[in-house]
Amino acid sequence: MLLAVLLVYSGSVGCEKSTWEESLDSPDQLGLAVVDALNRKDIEQLNRLRVQREAFLDWIWPEFPASRPPSNFPGDFAWSNLNKKCNIGMKKWINRYGGHNLKFVAIRFDRPSETYDGFQLLRGTVLTLQNAAGEKRELHILGSVINKNGRCKLLSYED
Repeated sequence: MLLAVLLVYSGSVGCEKSTWEESLDSPDQLGLAVVDALNRKDIEQLNRLRVQREAFLDWIWPEFPASRPPSNFPGDFAWSNLNKKCNIGMKKWINRYGGHNLKFVAIRFDRPSETYDGFQLLRGTVLTLQNAAGEKRELHILGSVINKNGRCKLLSYED
């Protein structure tokens, strides 16, 4: 009986998602993935690298001050605005930098991070790239990065 209970318990633990869906191990890996998607003009991959609606509404938005009284800004409205901004930004950056054979150099955060219940918001994202001629360029095309349990996704793209 005890063995059966342990097997059921271990099976149910294995069914849970142990990592944040399609998240990456570090901001550097996220930066590399963004550059790879830009080089391939892969807007679908750029989209997968960012927070999706369910995660935003379930555990990110409720932690932000704008979600609480007195403003109590609705999460669906906030998501709609963020999603629109991201869609505009992804298209803009693919049109500007897509297919240029860029290389990832670094990612840094120029603003103080903010800690919330369950995640950290890394702010002021600067992506440094190098073109084929060896010239380096700092881009401000990414919004904040969400770090949850050591796994990272973009919150947004700048429009």
